[in-house]
Amino acid sequence: MDDWQSAFTETEYDAIVLGTGMKECLISGLLAVEGKKVLHLDRNSYYGGESASLQLRQFYEKFRGEGTEPDAKLGAQRDYNVDLIPKFIMAGGNLVQMLVHTKVYQYMEFKSVSGAYVYRRGTIAQVPTTPGEAMSSSLMSAVEKVRAVQFFAWVANYRENDPSSHSAGLIFKKKLDLKKMTTAQFFKYWDLEADTIEFVSHACALYVDDSFMNLPAFDLVRRVQLYKDSFSAFPDMKSPFIYPMYGLGELPQAFARLAAVYGGLYMLRRPIDKIVYENGVAVGVEAEGVVCRAKCVIGDPSYFQDKVRKTGKVVRAIAILDHPLPNTNNADSCQVILPQGQLKRKHDVYMFACSNNHAVAPAGKFLAFASTVVEGPTEGLDTKAVAQRELGTALKAMQPFLDVFYDMYDFEEPIADGVADQAFISKSYDATSHFEAEINDVLDMYRRITGKPLKIKKQLL
Repeated sequence: MDDWQSAFTETEYDAIVLGTGMKECLISGLLAVEGKKVLHLDRNSYYGGESASLQLRQFYEKFRGEGTEPDAKLGAQRDYNVDLIPKFIMAGGNLVQMLVHTKVYQYMEFKSVSGAYVYRRGTIAQVPTTPGEAMSSSLMSAVEKVRAVQFFAWVANYRENDPSSHSAGLIFKKKLDLKKMTTAQFFKYWDLEADTIEFVSHACALYVDDSFMNLPAFDLVRRVQLYKDSFSAFPDMKSPFIYPMYGLGELPQAFARLAAVYGGLYMLRRPIDKIVYENGVAVGVEAEGVVCRAKCVIGDPSYFQDKVRKTGKVVRAIAILDHPLPNTNNADSCQVILPQGQLKRKHDVYMFACSNNHAVAPAGKFLAFASTVVEGPTEGLDTKAVAQRELGTALKAMQPFLDVFYDMYDFEEPIADGVADQAFISKSYDATSHFEAEINDVLDMYRRITGKPLKIKKQLL
């Protein structure tokens, strides 16, 4: 009997996890730390799934076919680590708290991202988050800067459990009950212009559309405070984001190592034939006629095609450049958000760039990405045509290219929460260039799997 067959039959696992994407590895690591017996399988020969970092030749073969050689002008192939779905990490956010909670940060090295920018009226400008930055920002008129300074100062001072911080107004004081007033009412009180509201909500609070206007204003203030506070998470931060050295693929590998330390078992190149159900409940998986049993099965949508629904498409451009993005102070890494209103779209467009400072490209080369939700028809169009239509403004800003690649995929999410059938499924990775929505998905999956919320004591790396 082969080793994998022995591992399949020798015990019943608490969880079988399918796919080594970032979300699946986080869940696997969290469960292993709690003493759960975890078997983790992946049909691929590498860690990371859709969130992998590929060497340059691997990347070219994925998009251009086996045997395709990168152009010599791109420099040393060994210096590239190309993320398939690049995302920055909020320095004060939940993912960093998970890294500390699990001690996974000990397996990795991070550096801060050099800038955060927003596109407005045809140009790229830095996102202001403090009164001082608001006063010097090119995004606002002189009158609007005064209102923005008051807004940012009040938000920075607000504390949920301190009623004295809930009052606003220099002369005529008004108590702002953020849990009762909507975000639209909150912005109306501050009398901010539409463009200011746009960059605050999309570039600072990181909302992906305008549905937040009907939510309690408390959520907006919490998000803006997280964005601002992330600047002080580490010394010399120039943005609220950090990013792993050698690319995002280091994250799933680090959580895989964590799970292994706590007894988790990993198998790459191990496809399964089917998920085994008894009376409608997932009880394991089958491969080559061998059944492995578990109390639950967890995985990405590709393993559960009969239990997910398609809710849209994401299109992405991945470019290799020999220059930084324009108007970013020659930043060696940065995020640029192009709010939907500036482009007359329903969804924001996201730009992301990094370089040798994070050991993902040779000196003098940059990896640049643009992504968004597809809004127009795709039938009869190839991926390049869709990308040029949906990402036109971002692609123009990224040019000239040394080379560029296009990708498009369905956004899938589980039909049910998995509690009844013990089949727990992650959502596809969204179009954003940051991890906030993905971590919320992980936290929600953890709650559904274990029946309790993940408790993390807030700490810094």
